[in-house]
Amino acid sequence: MDVSAADAGNNSLISIDLSSPDLNNSASLIRQACLDSGFFYVINHGISQDLFDDLFQQSRKFFEFPLEEKMRVLRNENFRGYTPLQDEMLDPSKQTKGDCKEGYYIGVEVAKDDPHATKRFSGPNVWPSA
Repeated sequence: MDVSAADAGNNSLISIDLSSPDLNNSASLIRQACLDSGFFYVINHGISQDLFDDLFQQSRKFFEFPLEEKMRVLRNENFRGYTPLQDEMLDPSKQTKGDCKEGYYIGVEVAKDDPHATKRFSGPNVWPSA
C-alpha cells in the first residue's frame, strides 16, 4: 500500500494504492485523507476502464433528463435515489442556500424483505425507468 502526494504538507490530492492486501492500512489511509482534505485518488482498484466509461455515460444520460423526470426517483427515506440541486447543505451553520450540486444515491442492493432493508441507508436502490 503506497500513499503519495506532490506536497503532503499542503492540500494536495493523495493517491492511495489498493493493490496491497493490508485492508486495515487501506482503511486507515482513506480515513485520514477524508479527515485531512476530504479527497483522495484511488489507484489499482481493479475496476475496468470500460465499466467507468459505461457508468459515466449512464450518469450523463440521467442528469440530462428534465427535472420532472429526475424527480420521479426522488431520494427516499433510506437515502436512495435523486437529490435535486441545492437540496442539501454541507454546513447549514455557514450556508443560506443549499449546495450547488445534484446527486444520485445508490448502495449495496438489499431486497425489500431483507431484515436490514428498513435500516437507514439500506434497502433496495431506486432506478429510473428510462
